[in-house]
Amino acid sequence: ETFSISQVSQMTGVSKNRIREWHAKGFLPEAHGISVGSRLHRRFSAKDISMIRMIDEYQKQGYLLGTAVYKAKGQE
Repeated sequence: ETFSISQVSQMTGVSKNRIREWHAKGFLPEAHGISVGSRLHRRFSAKDISMIRMIDEYQKQGYLLGTAVYKAKGQE
């Protein structure tokens, strides 16, 4: 089962723009993009959602994005 960016944003409390930024920077490599016309629709798995939650939690603790991602990947 996969989830839309809106669903993920609601589930995690992380804004859609931040999720898009993290995906664009390659921090959510397993998230899949589906092209519909000229638009890209991202789909996220339960594993992606877990990663987003961990990254967000580390950032709330004061870690910079790169460090937060590194620490979150270590928790997988």
